[in-house]
Amino acid sequence: MNAYIIDGTNMRDRAAAHAELARALSLPSHYGANLDALWDEVSCLRADVTLVHPSVLLNSLGVYGCKLLQTLYEAAAENPDFHFKTED
Repeated sequence: MNAYIIDGTNMRDRAAAHAELARALSLPSHYGANLDALWDEVSCLRADVTLVHPSVLLNSLGVYGCKLLQTLYEAAAENPDFHFKTED
């Protein structure tokens, strides 16, 4: 199983957040850079994923940051091969 680190300090706006997700998770070039596309990718991903500095993400993106985290946590709950955690 692959292990990935997502850096919340690189997620200062929506575009930057999705760019960081695409980079960190090695998402395909056709990744749609929205929460539905993120769900599609991580709901079938086999990986251990850690988001470091989640407070920066939440402070920068507010409600959208909460929805992004919710998407990742829900994918982990649905996909037994996808493990997600945060570390500040």
